[in-house]
Amino acid sequence: MNSLPYFIYLRKSRADIEAEMRSGDEENKIDTLERHRKTLVALAEKLQLPVGEIYEEVVSGDTIADRPVIQQVLREVEQGLWAGGIVMEVERLARGDTIDQGIIAQTFKYSDTKIVTPMKTYDPMNEFDEEYFEFGLFMSRREYKTINRRLQNGRYASAKEGNFVGSIAPFGYEKYKLTGEKGHSLRIIPEKAEIVKLIFDLYTKGLPDDFGNLRRLGTPSIAKYLNEKGYKSHRHDYWLAGTVKDIITNPAYCGKIRWGYQKQVKRMVGGKIVKTRPINDENCMIVDGKHEAIVSTETWELANDFMKNNPPSTIGLQIEIKNPLAGLIFCKCCGRKMSYRAGRPGKLDYLVCKSRECKNVGTPIWIVEERAVAVLTDWLKRYKIKPKGQTSSLKNMLGSIDDSIKVYEKEKEKYKLMLNKAFEAFEQGTYDDEQFSGRTNEIRKKTKEITDEIAKFENSRMNLMTRIETTKATSANPKAIMDIYKELGSAQEKNDLLKQVVEKFVYYKEKSGMYRDVSVDDFEMDFYPKLVQ
Repeated sequence: MNSLPYFIYLRKSRADIEAEMRSGDEENKIDTLERHRKTLVALAEKLQLPVGEIYEEVVSGDTIADRPVIQQVLREVEQGLWAGGIVMEVERLARGDTIDQGIIAQTFKYSDTKIVTPMKTYDPMNEFDEEYFEFGLFMSRREYKTINRRLQNGRYASAKEGNFVGSIAPFGYEKYKLTGEKGHSLRIIPEKAEIVKLIFDLYTKGLPDDFGNLRRLGTPSIAKYLNEKGYKSHRHDYWLAGTVKDIITNPAYCGKIRWGYQKQVKRMVGGKIVKTRPINDENCMIVDGKHEAIVSTETWELANDFMKNNPPSTIGLQIEIKNPLAGLIFCKCCGRKMSYRAGRPGKLDYLVCKSRECKNVGTPIWIVEERAVAVLTDWLKRYKIKPKGQTSSLKNMLGSIDDSIKVYEKEKEKYKLMLNKAFEAFEQGTYDDEQFSGRTNEIRKKTKEITDEIAKFENSRMNLMTRIETTKATSANPKAIMDIYKELGSAQEKNDLLKQVVEKFVYYKEKSGMYRDVSVDDFEMDFYPKLVQ
């Protein structure tokens, strides 16, 4: 009999979130996670299942990459730490794409981990349960896409009517429910609206200099001025130049509603999905809103004319990174990710916190990398591999991906034959020009969709192969990770390897190395490993 405990996994669905929003005031508000927690704890007691941990996923996301808790759960399931998981529905585990669903299905199957729901218990080693489980994931994905499409269409229609459809109101406003009609709008918060007016005045008119002439301020100077006056921004106790710029360019402040300004775009980069929100200034929809303006249209247009003539510098998507520690080092003071700052000719490259108000002091990047490597090397010397490793589970996932590629390749071959038959029918006079064009366009469209799916699986396969090789090297000798690291040439390759084993580093430095009694490497760096010790 399996003596391992079970875990409970809680996550809100989109329907749960909408139900909470409809439930009224705070006293009567539905707490979905708490209700599900009670249900699943009662189910565990009824079935006499020992519960070792309760996990709550509070972030929104339809992919594994967007959900850190499910990533932790899957790592533990791979290592055979659980007899099973208890969830409200199998759909709570994954509504992501085919690859994500395959990873979850294979992880539970090859670790022999059961899935318990109030309706049914799924045994991954049972062929019929496995098919039922996979079918449930497939149907949940279809349902998610349908709901998401309807939701986006509804939001677009609501925005077109002048309603505010964002989740967070712009600074200076509060969101409220419209009376007697669907949708929300914005209501001015007087004391914050005065700060917005001040920002526009400073940017379009300015402050008087020593001679009494008005001198316009740029966004960094405005942020500094607001901080000196003690004003607080939307999310922090301080202002940043970027926050000021966002206010100046937001047409909500002159009574408009903007839709589609920064749509999410997904790209495959190095075998991983990278999400960006590029500015879509030309094709976004701008309509009159139902809310009151804080500044006049003339003032807003003047400020944005100034902005277009002297735009702040922007950094595009970097395909090849220059910092091997990118995304791994966090500031201990403000919690932000530390950034790479290239030095001028003859000067060193630095790791810095780019928040103007943060007091954390930067250090040359090569010194920080040396410390990170030393900390990781020391930890790996003491690292103990769990009895049940991850390699076999990863190989099983690889086999599943290979099987999927074969299925799609067969489909692609089938459509290739269909295209040949369409040409034969056209040559024999069975199809006229219109029928032939319609048929071949349809076949080519299907072929492209299949080719795109194959490309996704092949990218995932490459990524998984890297994980397998790293895991094999680590299992045989944990210290081999740093041997591999030293042989890698590019910062991108080093960064990819570090992210296999490192959750994050937290950096803190109080004084600059320019002081006589302070060494340049006098800083603290806490280490949080991803592998389980």
